[in-house]
Amino acid sequence: MRGAARLLGEFIGRNGLRPDEDNGKLHALADFRRERPDRRDRQLLLPACPGAEDPIARALDRAPGGVEDVVGRRVLLVLGLDCAPPALVFDRLHAHLPVIGSLRARGTYGALRSTVPPITMPAWACMVSGRDPGELGIYGFRNRVPGSRALRVATADDVRAPRVWDVLGAAGRRSAALYVPPTWPPREIVNGTMVSCLLTPGADEAHTWPTSLGAELAARFGPHTPDVPHGTASHSDQSDDALIDALHDAATQHFDVAEHVLATQRPDLLMMVEMGTDRLHHAMWPALDPSDPRHDPSSPRVRDARDFYAFLDARIGRLMERAGRDVTVMLVSDHGARPLRGGVYLNEWLRREGWLVLRREPDAPCTIEHADVDWPRTRAWAEGGYFARVVLNVAGRFPDGAIDPRDEASSLDALEDALVSMRDEHGRAMRNRVVRPSREYRATNGTPPDLMVFLDDLDRRALGEVGTGRVFAGPDEAGASRGRGADGCNHDWDGMFVLAGPEVPRAGRVEGASIHDVGVSALRLSGVDVPEGWLGGDLRRLR
Repeated sequence: MRGAARLLGEFIGRNGLRPDEDNGKLHALADFRRERPDRRDRQLLLPACPGAEDPIARALDRAPGGVEDVVGRRVLLVLGLDCAPPALVFDRLHAHLPVIGSLRARGTYGALRSTVPPITMPAWACMVSGRDPGELGIYGFRNRVPGSRALRVATADDVRAPRVWDVLGAAGRRSAALYVPPTWPPREIVNGTMVSCLLTPGADEAHTWPTSLGAELAARFGPHTPDVPHGTASHSDQSDDALIDALHDAATQHFDVAEHVLATQRPDLLMMVEMGTDRLHHAMWPALDPSDPRHDPSSPRVRDARDFYAFLDARIGRLMERAGRDVTVMLVSDHGARPLRGGVYLNEWLRREGWLVLRREPDAPCTIEHADVDWPRTRAWAEGGYFARVVLNVAGRFPDGAIDPRDEASSLDALEDALVSMRDEHGRAMRNRVVRPSREYRATNGTPPDLMVFLDDLDRRALGEVGTGRVFAGPDEAGASRGRGADGCNHDWDGMFVLAGPEVPRAGRVEGASIHDVGVSALRLSGVDVPEGWLGGDLRRLR
């Protein structure tokens, strides 16, 4: 495996460039191998990217021909960095991301408003399908089982709409979808290739289309690793050093696979999502954000986090070079990240407000699934997470429903008013955003919650436990309450995008972009008509 310094050093050497200390400095790791003796001691000074005259941008403009030269067509790369916020990529890490900086200088970029809710599964699914979460029936990472209070993880089977690669395949174009949530279980792509996402249960499960591709990739790149081991749960099992190593190992495999697929399958569109940025943020957000009260600028995690982004930047540059001189690149994220300021035990609040009743107090804090709930007397309960989903216990919809269907509307009004009027532990009014799916979406398929609550406008997380004896929790308690180790951030409304290529104007930083614009832009950049009913517009329209 190669580090950011080596990759960019080779790239600069091939294109006649010399590191120039006067142009700014970039600290990058020289080697990311697991067996490296000391990854922090070896550095390389590389040019920063102040603007359109950036030497990296000039090098990319005259990069040797790649796949495009062989197949006689332009390649569109759509590269996802899960959870990457604009302030981090465009501002705080700008000097350490020369490739991304060159794209910004040559194209258009800005904040990308996520879905409601800004959660991985609905966000990526909506991005590539032109639908909203209600139309897809995906309201979070997990969805309620119809007629039940149980939850199950959303998968590719829940996306019952054509995705970008389906539309391109029908038009005779070739596509590759790599690690894009939710793409497990993998489905056939007409004229295409798929490698499934973080939902894949294990490396031995079928995870590619065509199925035979899995063995080919495993022989070349090792077992399928769409995510770090055990996902976010690994934070409690691995030291931070081990987590950083796992992130580099997984990302190396992802980009190696992308280069291989680009060379062997020759797609017109290659879309890949890197989950490592999300895992990094949830494990180490205070290291990345000086506004976080827990930020320690002397922590070695500050450099670890920065260097992981520098490594991804270098691999993006190498993938671009492999795609050829006329490559168009769209860099996107599904949502952002922000400091976690605390949490709200919303089911405890519902108890105090008389909406939820327990038959007996639990011996220790537990989730609603393990509590002794008096359902015939309970009118509502909440599901915790980065936001809250509140469900009315309506008779006929659930066993032991407590609300007469004739009283459903008035009950919903009363509960919404109470949530909007909530005050914090200091008696201050909270900035709760309360959303009704029936009003937010064009349709509400599946099993929507009655209300979605974004506590303090996402400054606080919704905690689902009961038996805590209190409603409010601090940031450390809120981050640890999920049983997955420390979780340092919450999701935010805005992801980011960067778009550059031969047919993209140099519009600079723009406003008003939506996550739905990504799919529409990919189709139009590919010269394919956008299907009727798709949300979004072409990102190139923004000025």
